[in-house]
Amino acid sequence: MMRKIPFLIILLGFIPQFSNSQDLEIPLGKIVDSIPITDTTTNSFTLYLPQNFNKEKQWPIIFVFDPHGRGRGATQLFRAVAEEQSYIIAASNFNLKKDSLKNNIKKVGPFINQVDGMLSIDREQVYVAGLSEGGQLAGALPFIYNNIAGVLAVENAWINTQYLNANNKFMFSAVACDSNNTLFVLEEIKAYLDKRNFPTEMNFYSCQDEAEWPVASIIQNAVAGFTLNAMKEGKREQNLELVQELFADEAEYAEVLRRTRNYYQAFEKLKQIEDKYDDFDLDIDLRDQKRNVRRNKTFRQQRREYRNVAAEEEAKQEEYLYYMETDVVTANYENIGWWAAQVEELKENEEKLKGPKQKMAGRLQGFLDNLSKNYYDGYVNSEANSRTKVFVSILRTIFDKEDPEAYLNIIKIAGHDGDHETALLYLEDLLKTGFDNMEALYDIEGILDLKLSEEYNSKIREYLGKAKYYQAEI
Repeated sequence: MMRKIPFLIILLGFIPQFSNSQDLEIPLGKIVDSIPITDTTTNSFTLYLPQNFNKEKQWPIIFVFDPHGRGRGATQLFRAVAEEQSYIIAASNFNLKKDSLKNNIKKVGPFINQVDGMLSIDREQVYVAGLSEGGQLAGALPFIYNNIAGVLAVENAWINTQYLNANNKFMFSAVACDSNNTLFVLEEIKAYLDKRNFPTEMNFYSCQDEAEWPVASIIQNAVAGFTLNAMKEGKREQNLELVQELFADEAEYAEVLRRTRNYYQAFEKLKQIEDKYDDFDLDIDLRDQKRNVRRNKTFRQQRREYRNVAAEEEAKQEEYLYYMETDVVTANYENIGWWAAQVEELKENEEKLKGPKQKMAGRLQGFLDNLSKNYYDGYVNSEANSRTKVFVSILRTIFDKEDPEAYLNIIKIAGHDGDHETALLYLEDLLKTGFDNMEALYDIEGILDLKLSEEYNSKIREYLGKAKYYQAEI
């Protein structure tokens, strides 16, 4: 369980370690990479100070978490934000994918506190941003540091509803990849926070199979929400010139959507802009732009398609939820083929369809992957019988063919139960994926007779060129 710890108390625990890093000279307007974190031997971070930085005043800061530890690249994306909206950017260089959320949280304290020891930070304008696992990490930090003003979660996020403090409201800004199932995670979190009157915002972008950061202009628009909210709350001085610049940037982005014939997205963006800048004394009127978009026949077609897809996708999710629950409870092996057919159909749709239906196919694949993973995690180490454990493991191999864990689990359970035929079948399926960790194949517990068998070793030798036992004659 995570508990809230006052930011100042955490800082005091690390301040004695700052003596060396405080002497580091950071040039303005240049990315400084690989700054070592003093209490670790391997972790480092990247820092960027805008050209108008003045150490005599306190500065807003954005701590950025890239899942692969690409601090320099992430900082480059936030560079325009730093210059236009006056933020310090500090990005971690540690790989979040190699560890759990719990362990990644432990790495954050020394990083944040070292930066705080080096620079004069405005404690009321501390923001965190992250992609994928970095988004989950960013979402967790307001439950540890009690003065996080905003969370920018790209592609994924995490919150602890049990410990959400209504008296300590941070802004939640989500940027969702429109072809990934995590879009629904972000929408659910946003809806939950909306009901509790937290300031929220949501933007969208397109990504490939593995989500990447959106383009810099989308990041600028998202961070603008932090800047504007800080002005509304009196944390940042009102600057109408900056507000007008931010408005112009977002209006230009909406125009780009319109020019590229993304009329529905353009209309939704224009509505968002109106709400976002409504509290500022600006002479803005977007009614003509919205009217022009709505008159377009393609807009009406796109809106109808988006609504139809949303209804179809919700129905499909309900269907998958019902059937998977039923099949897992009954360990219905007869339906394995049906699930495999669903995956193939979704992949075909993703290849041959265009627009919202294509993206729906991608999201539904992610939905099934996550759903099967939840069942796998819930059953494989439980008191369930071996038949059910093998069933949920087989489901995992359908939805994630490259993950060796489920294959190894099937080999272990089937081999232990004396079902060598099934064990050998999934051994070969695993080797077909390119798996080449021979030691792991011989470290499986409880199947000594199978591991010593000629059939097991012959199959390994066929794919890996060698085996531990039954060496081929020369």
